Amino acid sequence: MSRQSESTVLFDALGPKGRRNSNIASIISAVVILGALAYAASVLASEGFFEASRWANPLDKLVVETTWIPSILATLRAFALGSILALILGVIFGFGRISRFRLTRWAAAGYVQFFRSLPLVLLIWISFTIDGHFGFTTDVLGWTNEARRLTFLVLGLGIYNGAVLAEILRAGVAALPPGQAMAGHAIGLSHGQVQRLVVLPQVLRNMLPAVLAQLVILLKDTSLGYVITYPELLHSAKIIGNDYGNSFLQALVIAALIYFVLAYVLSKLVVLAERRLRRKTAAPAKAVQQIETAVVAE
Repeated sequence: MSRQSESTVLFDALGPKGRRNSNIASIISAVVILGALAYAASVLASEGFFEASRWANPLDKLVVETTWIPSILATLRAFALGSILALILGVIFGFGRISRFRLTRWAAAGYVQFFRSLPLVLLIWISFTIDGHFGFTTDVLGWTNEARRLTFLVLGLGIYNGAVLAEILRAGVAALPPGQAMAGHAIGLSHGQVQRLVVLPQVLRNMLPAVLAQLVILLKDTSLGYVITYPELLHSAKIIGNDYGNSFLQALVIAALIYFVLAYVLSKLVVLAERRLRRKTAAPAKAVQQIETAVVAE
């Protein structure tokens, strides 16, 4: 089935009048957007935003080497550890939501509902403040200040996003046809084996776009490390802005562009992984062609 025929299944093709109205609406929208961008650019230009001198300091070689690059590495470190923790908690509590044991379901539901309802910045700040009051990580474990800040940022990211991923996983399992699990039970698999070998691989593949979207959100949420002075991108941009007062907005724009590049690369990597998974699980092209030929012949 071609892409054009697939699109017509979802909605009727536009007629001449509909296409004309759609083109007019597109032109008007483009004019409005370009006008807004032009106005914003003119305002920024009048304030000297585009002056080369204001960009020279944040992009100085020494600033890049001593501030931007370490902050990027710190952001990626928090993102990687937070993602691993969130995925582990998401799988554990996601399957806990669909467990056969009532207490397990209640405990998993309580975790998801409670932590998903809390603002992430509050979760990070409260846990960091409590530890600062009792001094567990510094006095007992002897951790450095940076390791302590990284720990509570990762815990906040993992716990909060783990609750969201658990709900995504539960929804994915609920959307899976029940015949898949029934077939696993029919060949003698236990409930745990069915969940692990039959349900989980299909759910992860189907839920990959939603998981990707949440991981991109997690990457951006690393900026909340700013409230506990973890040296991520936003915190570094503030330091550069304070050092060079006339380049504060430029430093924030540079940090925003770096976040955009990181999120874009992440999305491309996950899309590539999704394509590889679909290629491995897809039916052979020859078999698909034979099925389509048979359908057309009927």
